Amino acid sequence: MRKESLEFLRELLTTPSPSGYESRGQRIWCEYACKFADEVHTDAYGNAVAVLNPQGNPKIMLDGHADEIGLMVKHIDDNGFVFFQRVGGVDPALVRGKRVNIHTAKGVVRGATGTPSPNLRQRDDKDPKVPKMHEIFIDIGAKDRKDAEKRVAVGDPITFADDFEIIIGNVAVARGFDDRVGTWAVIEALRLAAAGKKELKCAIYACSSIQEEVGAVGAAMNVANVRPNAAVAVDVTHATDTPGIDVKQHGEVKLGKGPTISLGRENHPTLAWRLRKVAKARKIPIQIEAFKPTGGTDALPIYSKEGGIPSVVLGVPNRYMHTTVEIIDLKDLQRTAELLAAFCTDVKKGERFKVKV
Repeated sequence: MRKESLEFLRELLTTPSPSGYESRGQRIWCEYACKFADEVHTDAYGNAVAVLNPQGNPKIMLDGHADEIGLMVKHIDDNGFVFFQRVGGVDPALVRGKRVNIHTAKGVVRGATGTPSPNLRQRDDKDPKVPKMHEIFIDIGAKDRKDAEKRVAVGDPITFADDFEIIIGNVAVARGFDDRVGTWAVIEALRLAAAGKKELKCAIYACSSIQEEVGAVGAAMNVANVRPNAAVAVDVTHATDTPGIDVKQHGEVKLGKGPTISLGRENHPTLAWRLRKVAKARKIPIQIEAFKPTGGTDALPIYSKEGGIPSVVLGVPNRYMHTTVEIIDLKDLQRTAELLAAFCTDVKKGERFKVKV
């Protein structure tokens, strides 16, 4: 990965972007996109779109979502302890013992999530229960409610204080790879495609969509904004190469073996086949997985709009999704961008993707 692209990724990942509060991260994305795109614009809710070759045909929408999971201040008690609700799929079991940043109008307030110490629990409690979300609190060192309310307010968003780090080689850890790596991949693909713009027949609309973690609403807005002829949604997917995961149940996806192409449901068979063909021609390693019946990506609200938009999901293998220690291989991420750029370059003028019947 080139130095400038890595630094852009690092900046994206260290900038707080909880669902509904993505503006700081979107600003960084747009500033980077302006270096390569013909047009960059945002809408009323903060969705960002970068366009390359706007006169091209067809319109290809490349989508990643900008938001990360987080928390939000719900209540401040008389003793100054802060209670919160989840924003997106936060597991209560993973919230205890974490340092957090509360993002207020006056700046960041640091705190730590609290529950009674294990040493204070009953010794005969052989099966301690995980506290529910409303039973966990944040300690900001306040004397009482009045003191706490001088610093934080109900509605303030909260993120975990975990940043990006390369563990070894290309293996990196961060909170919120889900799915700022998707927004990185789509604009990196646009940058790569821009180098061969003279040969580009399609129009590329790289989208950094908001609020996927709370209903995938940003992607639906971008469909109305862009009206694409085809779409590729880039999101993380579960790497299943760690202990305790049954591949017979969840499929086999390995870190470092390339992005995945999903098949079934929202994934358009002709579009998926084309991506596989391009990957083979460019010698880009890929993995194949079935669609997830219990989850979804931005492709779900995209593919059913406008009478049906051919869509497919590219997945970046990710260990420990929806935790503060997600792990990816940066080679998988780079290959995702390369595959997107190669696909867009391969699209023919006026081409449409249809299922043969």
